[in-house]
Amino acid sequence: MKPMNILPIALLASALTFTAGAQNATADKTAAKKVEKTDNSKGSESFMERYYAVQATYPALKTLHGNFAASSHTQEKFIERYNQIKAAYPKLTDAHGDYAGSEYSLDEFTKRYFEIKDSYPKMDKYWGDYAGSAKTLPDFVKRYNEIKDSSPDMSDAYGQYAASDKNLKEFSSRYYGAKDSKTAMPCYGEYAGCSKKLSKESK
Repeated sequence: MKPMNILPIALLASALTFTAGAQNATADKTAAKKVEKTDNSKGSESFMERYYAVQATYPALKTLHGNFAASSHTQEKFIERYNQIKAAYPKLTDAHGDYAGSEYSLDEFTKRYFEIKDSYPKMDKYWGDYAGSAKTLPDFVKRYNEIKDSSPDMSDAYGQYAASDKNLKEFSSRYYGAKDSKTAMPCYGEYAGCSKKLSKESK
């Protein structure tokens, strides 16, 4: 009996394995693109659509509905982040929604939270707003003082303005636009500070 030549068989098996791996990698990339496309489509939802969707799913979490509506997270991701900070810092109830809606890791968020808490202990209503924002502390405080000095009638939205990228004129326009629409959503500041449309019909 002639000895079997193992080398060609091994090379063939290796080639088949490589081809299968390449096909799997291509399939994974295709799936990733589909997921990315789905996530991007979520970004086109209006503030009201997101608000009423999370309100229907989690009616008891009233203080978080605005945070979710203004964020870019899916409900699943938002609630996952909410549960994460709730478990790690149960006493930081004023900041649970701010963290859940932010893009920061828990370590980054809490570092910023305690930064403003230590520096401005009397601004406790706004610690979470700052921690979840992209602002530096001096910039946040500057913007807070700006709206506080010029718009006392928007006192419920001082933190959202200070944390946002809107100028005061644009923020005010969005705030009063939502308020005048009588949508019955008690989160005008969250809407005014985000980039989402109020509703599908909004321009």
